[in-house]
Amino acid sequence: MKTMIQKRSTLKLALVVPVALGALAAAPHARADSILMAQTTLVNGSVSTVDSFTTPGAGTVTVSLESLNWPAALNSLSFSATSASKVMASWSGTGISSNVAQFNVAGAGTYFTHILATAGGSLDIGLYSMLLTFTPSGSPPPVPIPASGWLLLTGVLVLGGLARAIRPVESTGIAPA
Repeated sequence: MKTMIQKRSTLKLALVVPVALGALAAAPHARADSILMAQTTLVNGSVSTVDSFTTPGAGTVTVSLESLNWPAALNSLSFSATSASKVMASWSGTGISSNVAQFNVAGAGTYFTHILATAGGSLDIGLYSMLLTFTPSGSPPPVPIPASGWLLLTGVLVLGGLARAIRPVESTGIAPA
């Protein structure tokens, strides 16, 4: 009877471990980026905005700009990033729903984003969303979240082993000698 219980628990463990490993491998990875700016702006007619952001050092800035389809998509959306003396990145167009741009900054400093948006639709209003992230130069690769999953899985297995060791012995009908 005891070997049958051991075989069942071994079989369960043999089924659970590959599933857990597959889930951990498919888990997303965290990045060492920091968010510089995240905003959503309402456009009524044509709107031009200038925002400033500060970087702590040399690195790469990633800009994700998206026209939100509320109540209608924007007719045009233009973007440029500048320092005090030069244009670092720019793009423009009509009918653009989203765009991602990356540019390098040489060091710590204040930089600027310039956005020109024109609303569309019968109400002549719209929305766009902008996300600026900064990755320092020489930063380590993405930090894998599965490492924390391994720690969690180890803790769960240890707790399961302790629970099994502590639980009362099932009665088999044989009195101890």
